[in-house]
Amino acid sequence: MRRLVKLSSALAVAALLVGGLTPAATANTEIKGAGASFAKGFMDECIAQYNATNPAIKVAQYGSVGSGSGRSQLLAGTTNFAMSDGYWSGTQVNTARDYIFIPFAGAPLTIPFNVPGVRNLNLTSQNLTDIFSGKVTKWNDASIRANNKNAKLPDNSIIVIYRSDSSGTTQAFTQYLSQHASDWKEVGVFNTAFQPAGSIGAPQNQGVMTAVKNTQYAVGYVDFADASTGGMPLAKVQNGAGQFIAPTLQATQLFLAAQPLPGSKGYVTPRYKVSNIKGAYQLGVYTYYIMPNKPARGVIEFAQYVLNTCGPTRAAAVKYNALSGRMQQYALGKVAKATRP
Repeated sequence: MRRLVKLSSALAVAALLVGGLTPAATANTEIKGAGASFAKGFMDECIAQYNATNPAIKVAQYGSVGSGSGRSQLLAGTTNFAMSDGYWSGTQVNTARDYIFIPFAGAPLTIPFNVPGVRNLNLTSQNLTDIFSGKVTKWNDASIRANNKNAKLPDNSIIVIYRSDSSGTTQAFTQYLSQHASDWKEVGVFNTAFQPAGSIGAPQNQGVMTAVKNTQYAVGYVDFADASTGGMPLAKVQNGAGQFIAPTLQATQLFLAAQPLPGSKGYVTPRYKVSNIKGAYQLGVYTYYIMPNKPARGVIEFAQYVLNTCGPTRAAAVKYNALSGRMQQYALGKVAKATRP
């Protein structure tokens, strides 16, 4: 009996070797990714669609942990790819050369608010920089009333809801604010200098949306997918042409299509201040796929599927802007630079 067991084991190993595989290789049937909560809706959809094609290597459920945590997990080797709305920072910059940073999709960054009796709200870039810095603390401040003459704005304190975790959404939002006000700096997480009195921190975009919904007189910043299902009104934001525009995929695409291709970091630096495109929603954000230069089997194939198939056919249905034109070709070119395992 022992000889039969040994013989069976030997034959199994031999079969693997003849087929060009090793026991370790056959165990690689799933790849994992984690990161930006901004990208969750898009990633959930594309993972489900991709796995339905029955690939040899499937993609595990996406971990919505925030951009910073996603990058850290990738560096630690616990995931095979990460999603991030912000680029490398701090000590992570030193290892960035070992990874490829790829635009994956776009979306509006929205401003949900919870003010009883108010469903329509116009906000300028000055309003946003003042509210989120704590310079303007009341909803009926003259600077807000100036662009909302028909709204019954109450004499109540504004409660800012901010991301409490390491957030690429925060990085993108503070990039917008810093381009409009010299006293703002682009940061990965709101620190105490940018937390107005009475503000509330919440993890992930989903947490911010829930906090806004549950807190009267609150305002926050959230991805379009979560905002669309959150049940709260979204502010119209003034663009460079002087128009107050609601966040829609069509209006955001006008803004994203005019942005430059990524620089050396692989990250687009949006022109939030100088854009003057009529009809554009000027708070558009890109979210990015990060993979090693030498990724695990399946990582390249999944990226190509998203950029070629899932994005163009499914992004709009889940409230994201698919890449197209020169940005799509740029992204596919970045994927092609990876070394196949």
